[in-house]
Amino acid sequence: MALKFEITKEEFEALDEAQQALYAAKGDGYQLEVEGIDDGAELKEALRKEREERAEAKRKLKEFESDAERKERERLEKQQEWEQLAKSERERAEKTDKELAELRDKVANSARDSEAATICAGLIDKEATGGVQRYNLLTKEAKQFISHTPEGIKINGPDGEAWSAKQLGEHLSQQYPFLVDGSKASGGGAPGSSGGGAVTKKLSDMNDAERLKFKQDDPEGFRKALQNR
Repeated sequence: MALKFEITKEEFEALDEAQQALYAAKGDGYQLEVEGIDDGAELKEALRKEREERAEAKRKLKEFESDAERKERERLEKQQEWEQLAKSERERAEKTDKELAELRDKVANSARDSEAATICAGLIDKEATGGVQRYNLLTKEAKQFISHTPEGIKINGPDGEAWSAKQLGEHLSQQYPFLVDGSKASGGGAPGSSGGGAVTKKLSDMNDAERLKFKQDDPEGFRKALQNR
């Protein structure tokens, strides 16, 4: 009869003394004592430790992955916050630059308008018939020669030469005699006049614009000048 490796107490008592000598008490029963064969306790303990170690390794790996994920999430959040902050700063700077440019343009245009108005006020009587319309047209033409620089208002002639306000007024009187009032032309009197409209130039010395203006302002004087040439 083959011997069992583990037997109960009742099974042990049923054995003869020679067979009982082969067994040793183990827990509530008996276990066969065989040299070179582990009773399984050490193996079970090794398996238990291995399971615990594997479980601990998994736990640590999970913690490491969670920590790495958390750090990566925080990094992305900070990067997103930085990008949003940088975007907001760029938009704010662009808005400020645009507002400054608009303000500079506004100041420059206001200064040019003021200079053109001053020059044209000396050439046109706005109270006269069509004065306001002629004044608006002439100031528009005057502004083409006026620029605003960091050093202030600059007036340049058609060829880029530096002009004074008086020179621009004379130029406008010659180029647009039909807009200028005779008593104000060239900043004083009409072309070829001195403040009161009296002719001081010979007809032959006048240019086309002056002759046209002379004819419009003083038809009788123009007729006499033609006769006396």
